[in-house]
Amino acid sequence: MLFNVSQLLRSPVGETRHYVLDAAPPVHAGTAELVRLPGGVLVTVKADVVLDGVCSRCLTPFGYPAHIEFDEVYVQEYDAVTAARLEPPEDADDETFRIGADHLIDISEAVRQYSEMATAMQPLCRPDCPGLCPVCGQDLTVGGCECEREVTDTRWSALAALKQTLHG
Repeated sequence: MLFNVSQLLRSPVGETRHYVLDAAPPVHAGTAELVRLPGGVLVTVKADVVLDGVCSRCLTPFGYPAHIEFDEVYVQEYDAVTAARLEPPEDADDETFRIGADHLIDISEAVRQYSEMATAMQPLCRPDCPGLCPVCGQDLTVGGCECEREVTDTRWSALAALKQTLHG
């Protein structure tokens, strides 16, 4: 997901370019808008992505859709006309996205970071996934098992005994 911005960097501040993103994992579809700023380019991306996940109940790998949107400023390191190295802005750090001497913007890392943030905490392969048997580990989506899975909490044993005597 590379964009050559050499002409945009020679344009006046506020100049805009619009692009349709090609399908490339994890991006399924999306758009990008690049706006010329005094010290670089503002990149606005809206994309539908397919994320890889592992079901939190049955541990089956699967892919699921998500939507990401972000605005990131890519700082210009070299002048597009003279190729002279520019002073970085005061607020730039190691995490700042940069435009190198080749005047290419690669949004792959930003897409990866925002896709990671969109990842579900406990993804499910389907809403009614029964998961794994806690005793034998059988995948209950494939078939049942013969395990006794009734969980008894010893703190409730007095009430269970009372229930037995009443319903005897």
